[in-house]
Amino acid sequence: MVLPFVRELLADLEHSEAFERVRRHLSGGTGRRRVSGLTFTARALYLPYFVRAAQAPCVIIVADNKAAEALQAAVVSACELTGALSADSVLRLPAHDVLPFENLSPHPEIQETRAATLWKIATNQARLVIAPVEAACMRLFSRDYYRALTLHLKIGEEYMPDMLVEHLLSVGYTKVDVVEMPGQVTLRGGILDIYSPEMDRPVRIDFFGDEIESIRRFDPDTQRSASTLDHALLLPSPKHQSPTSSSPPSTPVSPAQAPQAQPWKAAKSPPNS
Repeated sequence: MVLPFVRELLADLEHSEAFERVRRHLSGGTGRRRVSGLTFTARALYLPYFVRAAQAPCVIIVADNKAAEALQAAVVSACELTGALSADSVLRLPAHDVLPFENLSPHPEIQETRAATLWKIATNQARLVIAPVEAACMRLFSRDYYRALTLHLKIGEEYMPDMLVEHLLSVGYTKVDVVEMPGQVTLRGGILDIYSPEMDRPVRIDFFGDEIESIRRFDPDTQRSASTLDHALLLPSPKHQSPTSSSPPSTPVSPAQAPQAQPWKAAKSPPNS
């Protein structure tokens, strides 16, 4: 908890003449304004105020992943101190730690962070995104693409488990015998285990026929079920984060078609007349 007098002290940052000039410029939304002379700590404190003054999502470009990680941690702390922005809306979009033609996969943690950040950008949950130059230069799909590939499963809804798994495999998940890492899925009878990149733990979905009967978190080490949930949000796997110039997706999901074309969702029988 932040003491009230601390926020009162930090609120004076918005009352300086220099900040007021920048605020008026940002609220106008035109041209560029150079802001210099800020230390690392001062930059982290002022950025939430700048974003709030701009009244629009902002992107901060930094040199590399290390700089992005350090700045995000500082800005999140500043948000908690000042209350100028929600700390959850300050995101980091890391660059891959391998070169495009090295035939190597980026570190799983980087891919998970990218998947979660891109989904939050697509669903308007991002206020400030901190990205290295390399990440900012990468090609991405449209926002509707990421939004359409996300599934929101709820207890009581009806899905065809086999076709649901086929959809998850088509958006980058890997089918395994035991789910232990993000991006993995397995189906055993009427039990679906899945580890979405946004989750801190995987979830176990029990089906009764085609109906979702329960959703529970489980420990990936012991495989024991834990707390129950009302819903589960399944993001596309990191493999579906960005197109490549050599192999763009042949048939990307159309946002106009996605709501209608859901082969994994079971059709309910019409009521008897």
